[in-house]
Amino acid sequence: MSFIVLLGIMFILTVLGLPLFYSIIFASIVTLFMFLPYVPVTIVAQQVMQGLDTNALQALAFFFLAGELMSVGGITSRIIRFVTSLIGRWKGSLAYINIFSSLFFGSISGSAVASTAAIGSSLIPEMKKNGYPAPFAAALTQSASIIGPIIPPSVPMIVFAALAGAGVSVGKMFMSGIIPGIMIALILILVTLILSKIYKYGNKSVEFNLKEVKDSAKDAVWALLCPIIILYGIISGVFTATEAGAVSVVYAYLVGTFIYKELSIERLKKALISSLKGTVTVMLIVGASSIFAWIIARLQISHQVAAWISSICDHPLEALILINIIVLFIGMVMDPTAALTILVPVFMPIVSQFGIDPIHFGLVIILNLMIGLVTPPVGYLIFLSANIAECEPMKVLKASLPYLLALFALLILLIIVPEFSTFLPNLFFA
Repeated sequence: MSFIVLLGIMFILTVLGLPLFYSIIFASIVTLFMFLPYVPVTIVAQQVMQGLDTNALQALAFFFLAGELMSVGGITSRIIRFVTSLIGRWKGSLAYINIFSSLFFGSISGSAVASTAAIGSSLIPEMKKNGYPAPFAAALTQSASIIGPIIPPSVPMIVFAALAGAGVSVGKMFMSGIIPGIMIALILILVTLILSKIYKYGNKSVEFNLKEVKDSAKDAVWALLCPIIILYGIISGVFTATEAGAVSVVYAYLVGTFIYKELSIERLKKALISSLKGTVTVMLIVGASSIFAWIIARLQISHQVAAWISSICDHPLEALILINIIVLFIGMVMDPTAALTILVPVFMPIVSQFGIDPIHFGLVIILNLMIGLVTPPVGYLIFLSANIAECEPMKVLKASLPYLLALFALLILLIIVPEFSTFLPNLFFA
């Protein structure tokens, strides 16, 4: 009953348009008065401040700023030019350029929304000019943008690490996404190849030019070095994930200002404001989630949910599948950050009880929630990509169905085979 009240009030207030931070706080206060009347309301402020006191959130702020600096500093156009020079001669090349560009850009931005906006605004109009239907171009772009939060660095992974507590480091979460991120790219390429064969998409190609490959590679090398520096620094132990974020900010500023010379004062101001808004929004939600988690623990809601799951499931795999079904439905109607805020405190004790690797758990529910961004009824990326492509969202959704089926199949595979997400973290952080 207490959990229903807590969730119900928060959901109603959010639907009515109240910012998520205030919805969580208000729902928590009402729940305290109803079910824990002897607890002073000052516990709310104490828990919020305690929730903000984590190194993972420092990393979040740095990576948000680094992503914004790279977005306005000329990174996207150089990545697209480089990828085009490599595979532009392939039949249907623009579709594959879209996927590979999302892969490279995702290793910089860590955000599905940023990837859709940046890659989509550049490639969707170009795909339409070359005969690709607008709904297909939008569907491919939004599906490929899911790679962004899976390939490191990843904003949702930082949030998950902050919520999951001890034993779940940002570095391990980053490493867990490398193999699955590449798998997403490969399965999208396979689906695109099949659809292109059936519907004769993309008959035009670009003539291969070795000089253009060399020139574009020389121009893009500074953009492509950033994720390599971040991963090498974390794996080698030269710096922590938080320090990696700070290094990436300095790197992005120097490259954008002195090498690409596109990071003007005006663009720098835009990046600072945008990253500040994004960081504050996520930090407030994570801070509010601390009181949310405290109430869940105090009312033993996790134990109740665990008892229910234990009564149904006998095996860790069964429990993980059931949890992911719940996550899937929540992810269809809720923002990923909000969903993580609610779900992680509830499910982490259950994950420990069943002996499920928390890194594996984090990876699959983040992918699950990213798929929710391209599924109705909310599906924010559906509307964003449809707006860029200037077509109806329902047509984009219809064109997305083959990609959605492929992504769901991959999610099931990753749930069943944890080694895809745990191999690299265990190898480098043993």
